[in-house]
Amino acid sequence: MTPPLADLPRSIAIAGAWGYIGRKFLDVALAQGLRVYVHDPGPIPVDLDPSRFVLVTAEKDFYGLHAEFFHLALHPEHRRLDLLLERDEPLVILVEKPMALPGHPEECRQIVEAVDRSRATVFYDFPELYDPLTARVVEYLAGFRNLRITRFFVQRSKDREDPANPRNYKRMVPIQYQESVHCLAFVLHVLAAVKGSLALAMAGGIRLMARSEPYLPPNPRDYPDVVDGRCVYKAMIDDVKIEGLTDFKRGAEWAKRRVIRGIGDGRPFEIEVSFLEGQKSFRIDGLEQPCDPSANSYEHVLTTATRWAREVARDELTADTYPNPRFARMTYQLSAALWRSARDRSEVLFRSATDLEADG
Repeated sequence: MTPPLADLPRSIAIAGAWGYIGRKFLDVALAQGLRVYVHDPGPIPVDLDPSRFVLVTAEKDFYGLHAEFFHLALHPEHRRLDLLLERDEPLVILVEKPMALPGHPEECRQIVEAVDRSRATVFYDFPELYDPLTARVVEYLAGFRNLRITRFFVQRSKDREDPANPRNYKRMVPIQYQESVHCLAFVLHVLAAVKGSLALAMAGGIRLMARSEPYLPPNPRDYPDVVDGRCVYKAMIDDVKIEGLTDFKRGAEWAKRRVIRGIGDGRPFEIEVSFLEGQKSFRIDGLEQPCDPSANSYEHVLTTATRWAREVARDELTADTYPNPRFARMTYQLSAALWRSARDRSEVLFRSATDLEADG
């Protein structure tokens, strides 16, 4: 279904448009007839018509554009979010993961502080949080007078070692930051939404244990260090059990699966959602719910983020139920804890959301 015009930005500026994620947003923007600006030093892909977008070659000119929506689809070391934040304008900015390079966690706090000082609205690209399926999950849970979520199972996996897939030659960071972070973001978003805040969701503390296996890329020369390619973990957030699997190893199934179990108004329930592109599904207690399997996740990110920016006060958008920098930082703190637990083969504990936020 074509989204209503009111839910789309009038113009979008994409840095890194030839990359995997940047191209997804570029295709959506072109399909919807938006005015599109592109900044990417690489050659224009042969399947793109250059007359359909404005190519901005100079970095300074790109970050000075008067576009309604900016998307920074770049690795952290190439982003210039600072150039947008220093503009005294209410810009809307979507930033790709990871929030910072794993070796520089201090940059996450600096980004949060810089955004707080600016007039910009900044979101991070956890696609499932913008998907209407997630809003339907939260709405269903909010319908119970008495609710107790007992368990999450979260899985995100695909074969990222197959040398026949050109995508697998793109450099990645440890899977805890690359993929587990999406699973954790979903858990935190749902818990914060139904309990009112992350602080309340984590009132009883966090404990987690993880195990990992190394990634074997088809292009090992591009990796100065070994990164994790598979992570299995268990966690407790307050009294909620979380089991997670992120797997990029050879032969891994393609899956973006979320399962939530609990007790609502005295009866058990189970919600199962697949966010896998082209194979989306939504079940409650085993019964199929209305769902468009082919719905475009990137279109949903663009329309939902635009609607939030237009309809929700900026002060409210800084709450930790939205995928803003403060929320993103918390998810990356958890990702880092997964990585440390797997490295040290030890349990990691946090007494509260405050302890998690202060970690690293």
